[in-house]
Amino acid sequence: MTTWDLNQTYMLIRDVFGREQEKLTRESLRSVNDRKAYSSYHFSEAMRLSKTFERKHLNNAESLLEIYVDGAEEKQAAFEIFIIKAGAHSVAAVQSLHAIPDIFAHAIYYATAQNLHQNALAEHDICLPRVAERLKHEKDFATLSKQLASMQSGANWKHLAAASNMSKHRSIVRSTYTEDWTGTKAERRELHISSFEWRKNHHPAKSLRELLEPEYDRLFKTILSIGHELNDCLRRLAT
Repeated sequence: MTTWDLNQTYMLIRDVFGREQEKLTRESLRSVNDRKAYSSYHFSEAMRLSKTFERKHLNNAESLLEIYVDGAEEKQAAFEIFIIKAGAHSVAAVQSLHAIPDIFAHAIYYATAQNLHQNALAEHDICLPRVAERLKHEKDFATLSKQLASMQSGANWKHLAAASNMSKHRSIVRSTYTEDWTGTKAERRELHISSFEWRKNHHPAKSLRELLEPEYDRLFKTILSIGHELNDCLRRLAT
């Protein structure tokens, strides 16, 4: 898919709805890109830390358990530091990715001037489901609704959202460094987020890569598609 021409979007919003709407939209879309960059950075750092720890401390080890034998205290200390750093990056990557749909919903809300309507949402009520539902009934922007609503419906989204909310509101979903002894995994050692219970639902341990990468790719393909459709809608209004 071709890139989203944001400059055209901003020009069209300014022409149709005015400079204040353009400003509000710019701020939210810039934050979407920031959150994308943050999530990518934190994920990359977690992966780098894993590879660095393995290279320095497990290069010739048959098993991760070797760091817990007598005389391996230095490796144990290095592991504790590694898992704290990797865990911090893991939580940050998850939470930045989780924040994107609602920030993007704000961008679309302002780009379509929903805040100028008599029945505008209160600021604390602006979220993806509410914006998608409103657009469904807007003849000029109804085509945006279905794709916008789909942003929170990926195969891993419930797991990712639960991990983010659990870590934010109740207790950190901790990271673990696991080792495959079956020989069936593509990677012998991987960084995982631990299993946890959230709102009476069990979420099993899952590799950080497996949790984040599909949702990252899916979200930004959807955002590009919505961006193209938004420009089409604005172009029709402008003419």
